[in-house]
Amino acid sequence: MSENGNRRSAGWAWLLLAVLPLLAPAAARAASCTPAPLVQPGKTQLLDRVLVRPGATIAPTPDGAGGKPIPAFSALFVYARSVDGKAVQVGASSDCKPQGWIAAASLAPWRHTMVAAFTPRAGRDRVLFFGAPETPKALLAKPDTKAEAARLAEAAAKAPAEAGIVAQEPATPVDIDKQFYLLPILEAQNARFASGQPVDLLHVASLAAQEAAKPPPAATAPAARQNFRTAVVFVLDATKSMDPYLDRAREAISKVLAKVEAEHLQDRVRFGLVAFRDDPKAVPNIEYGTRIFADPNQVATRAEFDAAVKDLRGATVSTRAVAEDVYAGIETAIDGIKWDEFGGRFIVLVTDASAREPSSGLTATKLDEGALALLAKERGIAVLTLHLLTKEGGDADHRRAEAQYKTLTAYPGRGALYYPVPAGDVGEFGKRADTIASALVTLIEGAEDKGSARPDAPPPTAAGAKTDANAAAADIAAVGYAMRMAYLGRVEGSKAPPMFESWTLDRDIARPDVQSLDIRVLLSRAQLSDLAATVNALYTAMQKGLVDPPSFQQQLRSALLTLSRDPNRVGAASNRAMSDAMLGEYLDGLPFASRVMGLTQDAWLGMSPSDQLALIDHLAVDLSLYQHMQDDVGHWVSLAPGARPEDAVYPVPLNAFP
Repeated sequence: MSENGNRRSAGWAWLLLAVLPLLAPAAARAASCTPAPLVQPGKTQLLDRVLVRPGATIAPTPDGAGGKPIPAFSALFVYARSVDGKAVQVGASSDCKPQGWIAAASLAPWRHTMVAAFTPRAGRDRVLFFGAPETPKALLAKPDTKAEAARLAEAAAKAPAEAGIVAQEPATPVDIDKQFYLLPILEAQNARFASGQPVDLLHVASLAAQEAAKPPPAATAPAARQNFRTAVVFVLDATKSMDPYLDRAREAISKVLAKVEAEHLQDRVRFGLVAFRDDPKAVPNIEYGTRIFADPNQVATRAEFDAAVKDLRGATVSTRAVAEDVYAGIETAIDGIKWDEFGGRFIVLVTDASAREPSSGLTATKLDEGALALLAKERGIAVLTLHLLTKEGGDADHRRAEAQYKTLTAYPGRGALYYPVPAGDVGEFGKRADTIASALVTLIEGAEDKGSARPDAPPPTAAGAKTDANAAAADIAAVGYAMRMAYLGRVEGSKAPPMFESWTLDRDIARPDVQSLDIRVLLSRAQLSDLAATVNALYTAMQKGLVDPPSFQQQLRSALLTLSRDPNRVGAASNRAMSDAMLGEYLDGLPFASRVMGLTQDAWLGMSPSDQLALIDHLAVDLSLYQHMQDDVGHWVSLAPGARPEDAVYPVPLNAFP
């Protein structure tokens, strides 16, 4: 995660945790019907939920007679427990319609919807799961984590039990979209490596979704590699004075397509092109804001590509600012291209300017670099940037652009896929474009079966200086490895480890700076809508507080009062008590601290106007991001058979919360 992403996650995780008690089906709401689902023991708002273990059956009576198999992984609400405690009455939804009884031993308690997901495997080892917390705790004190990682990798292959290892991440990655899985977080502790790097020690349960009567594909590794396809979409700044770069980019793509055709790979690697300018309603004769000139799903040959982009040229009129509508171009590439048929997915941005922020009012998108990076990551897309450091841009704009694009292009295990082109030299840009295009084609050649075994070992992680012409090729090799492995996992039906409880670390042991597990929250459509409503209420309160700072506390109280299930508690005198009314139950056992729980009237008044505006702008971006998630059909998953469509959930990354 980028530094910016870390700040947002750490600083605003409170809102996620504040609204989750609101988002969970409330006891008060459920109590209006009979029989009502049970509230978690010791709680007043959170409903009791359980996960189904493999092999479970559901029956009409507590004795289990007449039981029928129920898929493992199903997340169910608890309605009753038998007198002897050996059976639990459950239902797929909280609408007072229990479906039957399941043996208590076949269920795992699930107190909240926090889960972990594997990150792309570019520059990290497979995640190890330990039977007791003492083993990973001991690792944290070791000064040489690389040596420990090597020792554990050998132990995992030869004698895992002796090293306290109960399971490890599959050799080929598990695609959370194709083979949905859960790693529910049962407990978490903040810790640090000997180097000082923060890490979370997680107590998790693993539970993979089972596909009833549907065996995994029978594709062999060579056949799977031969079917690996890559799409590369260039997103080009087509504003005034960009013609030399547009011509050179077309030349690079055309040259590499000639090579593709010579090697008969045209169905294995496809190129696309998106251009961006400015709003034609605001700038006469600018022609378009964004335009897809070539869609990789429709353009296969060099001739077809050349014909599709023949009219691409720089604008003849100037745009409205030095910064350009870069984010609109990236959004068009993410949402306007169908990526599903491609295992390798790359966007290559070429621009000489910084990007307009949503708060400027001059962009066609309401998303910033952090939100776009998250959307690209969720779709498995790597974003690269060739930043032209032209004299016209100026140092101040170049510095701003560098910060933006390093966040936009951050890739797990590789850092920022950001490559500055000194002085914006056209010749140097051409070399970089040629290198990138050729390296992307090499991914396909590397996926060919030429007698080589599946590449189980991570690629080299030393990318070198990003100003080096070969840095992009090294990054593409590493990212491509992760994508190819993920593709093999999809086609070969890789599943998460079977049901077990264990302890693990959310960072790579050999490289503690690399995140190995992402934290996500499963939200239903109604819950995501409620989250958006909460963010909107806070956004409105803060806007009013900006105009009339002394009224901030009252504005915040009014916003929370509107959404709270317990108005008396929200009406408490202190901001701490007010926050506890929203946060209390859900925070139990979670290692997340909130600086905003202390955002008192004095703290708000002590913030500079620019900090207050930045905070408000972030909320506006989040609202737009939630709308994208609502519209993202492919990521919604049903948690239980018989559940209503509206109970489907979206695995929202933690850093997507304000």
